[in-house]
Amino acid sequence: MNSARVPMAVAVLDRAGVAYRLHHHPPVRTESDLHLTGLDVETSAKTLAFCLPDDRLVLAAIPGPARLRYGNLARLLGVPRSALRSAAPDRLAALGMEPGGVGPVCDDPAVQLVLDSRLTGTLFCGSGLPEISVEVAAEDLALLSPGALVGDLCGDGDG
Repeated sequence: MNSARVPMAVAVLDRAGVAYRLHHHPPVRTESDLHLTGLDVETSAKTLAFCLPDDRLVLAAIPGPARLRYGNLARLLGVPRSALRSAAPDRLAALGMEPGGVGPVCDDPAVQLVLDSRLTGTLFCGSGLPEISVEVAAEDLALLSPGALVGDLCGDGDG
């Protein structure tokens, strides 16, 4: 692990004056690696990144143990489900994020942040780097992105 690397989330959180803690751990690349963090998965937020046909980038944050219902996300965004495509690593890199480190901490006005309504309290989430997680209050995430959408991304729908 290169301790000199600073996650992009630090600059975003510092600019906003939001309280946070960083947690260093072995790199996490997949969901099966989450145990390596030593953090509570039950109070984590995992973030999935999508690119829409109009080239908008979407960051969708859901509770760590939950499963995203793609239909719910598409309805909230006002697009067909078929419009949701996984974001390519180069799009994530432009935001200062790497696979395994994608998180909801973003203040880029061109990025649509979508938060599941179940995200509450203190959360552990991606920092942009796969070897560092951020501990931050859920209510602060929406403040970072004024256009953030909040809705049911995991509940029973046609998912």
